[in-house]
Amino acid sequence: MADNIITLYHGSIHDFDKIDVTRGRFNKDFGRGFYTSRDIRHAERLALRNKQIAQERYALRGKKASVTPLLYVYEFDLREMDTLNVKEFAEPDREWMQFVVLNRMSRTPQHDFDVVIGATANDNTRVSIQAVVAAASGQVLTEKAIDALIALVEPSNLPPQIFFGSQRAADLLQFKGRRIIR
Repeated sequence: MADNIITLYHGSIHDFDKIDVTRGRFNKDFGRGFYTSRDIRHAERLALRNKQIAQERYALRGKKASVTPLLYVYEFDLREMDTLNVKEFAEPDREWMQFVVLNRMSRTPQHDFDVVIGATANDNTRVSIQAVVAAASGQVLTEKAIDALIALVEPSNLPPQIFFGSQRAADLLQFKGRRIIR
């Protein structure tokens, strides 16, 4: 494999043949789009977590459902980055945290990047971020509050993610396969 080709993984409970970035939900780290990881275990954990959440939601409605966690595998040619509007966060810092909080607080697009690369605000960070979002009530967060939040989320433990925010960017992903996660 050429040095410029990377393998990306997407964990999901949805079976699909074509990526549609508009199917994603708002209120995510980098907004509505398609999320991938270079870490296969991270993608698998997300699919398994989403399976559990879906089964719990069905159970609350008195239903039992079979939910299948899937791992999608893609290849991406890094040379394509030159043709895209890319934002990369080298580390989870103040700028990253403000970006995540802004996207999680909004139901509308907050940026026009085709691709965003940066840390995942995972389950361990979700509660902290939700508390800050609730407290912010649309207000700009102070640098001190952001620094405290970054310390709480333990940035060295956050897995990286690559977000595809435009259909044009997502269409550059080359599908290599999918399998059920056991």
